[in-house]
Amino acid sequence: MTNAEALILLVRTLSKNEKRSFRLGKKSTADYIVLFDLIDKDELITVDGLKEAFENKGKGAVFNVTVTYLYKLLLDKLLALRQNQDSDYSLMTQILKAKILFEKSIFPAALEILEKVKHDAAALEKNEALIMASRLELDYLHYLNMPDISEEDLINRHYSLNTALSNLGNLYEQSALYELLTHRIIFKGSVRTSSQKTSLNDLVFTEQNLVRKASTSFEAQKHHLLFQSAFLMAVGDEQSASDVLMQLNRLITEYPAIGNPLFYLAIIENMLENLRETGRYDQIPVFIERLAAISHPSQMVMMHISALAGLYRLLLLLDRGEFHKAKEFIDRSEELQPSSIEKLNPVLESKISLYVALVHIGLKDYRRARKTLVLAMLNKTCDLPIHRILRITGLIIHHKMNDSDYIYSESRSIKREIAKSGKAYRMESLILDVVGKSSYALMSTQKREQIWGKIKPRLDDIRQDVFEAQLLKIFDFSAWIESEILRTSFGETLRRNLESGIRY
Repeated sequence: MTNAEALILLVRTLSKNEKRSFRLGKKSTADYIVLFDLIDKDELITVDGLKEAFENKGKGAVFNVTVTYLYKLLLDKLLALRQNQDSDYSLMTQILKAKILFEKSIFPAALEILEKVKHDAAALEKNEALIMASRLELDYLHYLNMPDISEEDLINRHYSLNTALSNLGNLYEQSALYELLTHRIIFKGSVRTSSQKTSLNDLVFTEQNLVRKASTSFEAQKHHLLFQSAFLMAVGDEQSASDVLMQLNRLITEYPAIGNPLFYLAIIENMLENLRETGRYDQIPVFIERLAAISHPSQMVMMHISALAGLYRLLLLLDRGEFHKAKEFIDRSEELQPSSIEKLNPVLESKISLYVALVHIGLKDYRRARKTLVLAMLNKTCDLPIHRILRITGLIIHHKMNDSDYIYSESRSIKREIAKSGKAYRMESLILDVVGKSSYALMSTQKREQIWGKIKPRLDDIRQDVFEAQLLKIFDFSAWIESEILRTSFGETLRRNLESGIRY
C-alpha cells in the first residue's frame, strides 16, 4: 500500500473530533491542509484523482512530499490524542520520557517515572508495560552501580519481573487457544456432528490445564471465560454459554478501569447472539442500549457498533415475521444501507445482507432480495460458512422466481461443495429438496398435504437435533418450508414458531 492510499483511508476513518483537533490553529492555505480538504470533501476520490486535483490547485508543491508530510502529521496528532484516552499509549509514552531523561543524565526523574509506570501498570494489569519498565529500571540501576539497592531488594525486583513474565506467557497461551477456536468457528462453522465436537477437545483440554496454573487476575479470568463462552455457543449449549457470559458481564462491572471497550463489545455481541438463540427477546433491547453506549476512538469500531445495534433491532422485527415494519426500519436506518455495510467486516456485512434479503422475501420482493444477496456474495466470503447460507437463501429466491435453470445448476454446485467438505446440515439438504420441486402454487391441496406429510417428520427430527439447531438459530428456515408447501403466511408461521418455542 502506498502512502497516498494509506492517507486516503486514514482521513476517511477520522472522527469529527479528530478532524477538528487536527485543523485547530492551522492555516487553511497550507499545502497539506489543501490536500487534507480534497480527501475529506470527496469520499470516492482515488489516488490519481487526488493527485490531479492537488496539482490543479497550482501551488507548486510536490504531491508525494505533501502526502508524506500530512500522513506523518496525522499519525502524530492521533498518537497525542490517544495518550489521554488509552492507558497503553500513556504508559508507553511515560517509558519513552524516562529514556529521554536518562539519556540527559537526569537519573532521579527517570527512575521516578519508571516507578510510577510500574505501579500503574500493575494496577491496570498491563504486563507488557510492567515488564518493559521493570527491565529498563534494572538496566539503569546497574549502570548507576546499584545505588542504595540491597541484595534482597534486587532479588525481589527480579522475582516481580519473572512473575510478570510468567503471567504474560500464560495470557499469550490463553489468547492463542481462543484465537484458534475462533478461527475454527469462523472458517469451519459451528459444530454439526459429535465427531466435530470431539475435534475441539484438544483445545478444551489444553485450556483447562492452562487455567489450573494461571493467576486469578482480571485478564486471566477474561480469557478463560471468553474461551468457554465461544466453545459452548459453538457446540449449541446456549444455557451454559449464557451463564458464562453473565460472569463476563459481572467481571467487566467489577473492573471498570481495566476492561477495554473492545472486550466489552465482544461480551455484548456474544450476549445478544445468545439471547436470540435462547428466545429471550425481552432482554435484547437492554443489551442493545449497552452496546450503543460503548465509545471508542476508532470510526471503524463505531461503525461496527452502530451496524450491530441496527442488526439486532431489525431481528426483533424479522423473527416475529413483521416484514413491513422491518422494511420501514431498514429504510430509515443508514447503518443498514449497502453503502454503509460494505465498509464492515465480511462476516457482519454478510449477516446483515442475509437478513435484509429475508425481509424482502417476506414481502415477496424477490428481485430486491436477489440484488441484496448478489452484492454480499461479490465480496470475499466464499471461505466462510455464511457464504453457503447466502447461496441456500439465493435458491429460495430463485425458486420463487421460477428460475429452474439456476436452481438446477446452483443445487448441483452446492451438493458438490457439501460432498467435498463432508460438512452439511440436514436442513440444507431439505431446503435443496424443497426448492427442487416445481411451484407448489400449481399443486392441488391434496398433493401439497401429501408432500407435507412426508417432510414434517423430517423437520420435527431436525428440530430435536442439537447440532441442526445451529442453522435454525441463524434463521428459522423451517417456517419458510412449511409456509411454502402449505401456502400459509410466512410471517404468521415465523411468529407462531417463535411464540411456541419451536425454534428452541
